[in-house]
Parts: sequence; C-alpha cells; structure tokens
Amino acid sequence: MTLEAEEIRVRYGRFDALRGVTLQAQPGEVTAIVGPNGSGKSTLLGAIDGTIPHDGRVRLNGRPVADQPAWALAALRAVLPQSSRLAFAFTVLEVVRIGLQSGSAGDRPEVPMQALARVGLAHYADRLFQDLSGGEAQRVMLARVLAQVWAPVENGEPRWLLLDEPVSSLDIAHQLQVMEIARDFARAGGGVIAVMHDLNLTALYADRVAVLAEGQRLAFGTPAEVLTDDTLSRAYRCTLRVSAPPPVGIPYVLPHAASA
Repeated sequence: MTLEAEEIRVRYGRFDALRGVTLQAQPGEVTAIVGPNGSGKSTLLGAIDGTIPHDGRVRLNGRPVADQPAWALAALRAVLPQSSRLAFAFTVLEVVRIGLQSGSAGDRPEVPMQALARVGLAHYADRLFQDLSGGEAQRVMLARVLAQVWAPVENGEPRWLLLDEPVSSLDIAHQLQVMEIARDFARAGGGVIAVMHDLNLTALYADRVAVLAEGQRLAFGTPAEVLTDDTLSRAYRCTLRVSAPPPVGIPYVLPHAASA
C-alpha cells in the first residue's frame, strides 16, 4: 500500500515542467518535496493528486489514480493547496464540513469540531472565513482536509494527506504545530506528502526527502542522505553549508521540538 509516481512528465507549451520524475511514498512516513522556485514541486503534487494532466503513471494504494472516480479518490486522499479562496461568506465550521462531506467520515458530525480543535481553532467555528488572517485561513483549510481523511487507516487501507506548502503563512509555533499534525497522521499509519520550502523543518520532520531541480529529481533519501552541501548547492545554485553556524556575531534561530 504505497503511493507511486513513475516517470511523470508535464509540459506547458514548449516548457517541460517535469521531466520523468519518479517518487515512491510509504504510509507511516512524511515524504517532503523540496527545491527552488519553478523546480516542479507543486506540479508534481498536482500530477499525483490527479488535477494536472501528465504522462507517466500514478498508483495510490496499488490502484491507478487515472482509473478512480473523483468520489473514490476523495475518500483516499485529501489535498491542501497553497492558497484557497471562497466566493461566498461561509463560516469556519461550514468550510471544515465541506471536507467531511467529501471524505469517508460523513456519518460522524462531531469530526469538524474535532478537526478545528486539532489545529487550535475550535473557538473560531462561528467566525466568517473571509475575516481570518492568512495563517488562520491556512489552519482552517488544514482542518478541512483532516476532516476529509480523519482516520489515517480505514478498513486496513492507509489514507493520504497531500500538502502544498502547509506552513507558508504561519509563525514558528504554528509551523511546528502543523508539522506535528502531519507526523502524528503518519505515525497512525497514514501517508503524508508535503511540498516544503523550509529545509530546517524538513530535516526535523521528514522521513524521506525528494529534491527537485529544473523539473528533475536530483536526490531522494533520508534527510541525512539528501540534505548535504553538494546536493543543496546544486539544486539552489548558491553555496549552502549544512549544520554550519554563520559568522560570529550573527544570531540564528532553529526550532528543535514542537513544545509550544
């Protein structure tokens, strides 16, 4: 029961966004996709979730994604996009209920409030989504996808969270909270694939890391295997040093545990 993407190719006009990328993710793990802007991270996630046309094969729990109807996919995987806009005035609780109705726990009306509590926003249930800050809205959308696949394993089959930059609008404490939620989901037997920009959080939480550059997979492995001076410097085209402090007198701050 894995998520497999094989030889994924995506072309926009004359531009090759992905050039034969292969990725395998395991349930019980957090798999991070990192790389510079324009490297194809979000495109790869869109091909995996079935929203971006592509060449190649994607199999979810052993079944081709292309052969699955939308309702079946919705019960297996939930997708958190980079940003979400709503055209109508929904309350926070109504937004989270959208996820519940799309997934496999539709007969459990208590789940949306539990999901909001998980992201620390239960007291926001009656507020309008349009009135939230960017970080608050991002956490509400995370609650929505959690409600969609509330049980990480159902009938012996893992569910999947596909997260596109899930911490981009959040402060440090909430970044840690969100990554703990992702790791807890994986620990419970589900699978997580997350597009990440923060390499420090990636090193702290990911079990496997795929580094993309110019539409190709440059490296794949554990954080210790992949997050090296050579690989990162090649990917980002600048000199990077792993685990080396800056010059004397320049402070730097790194999270070490989600104790907030």
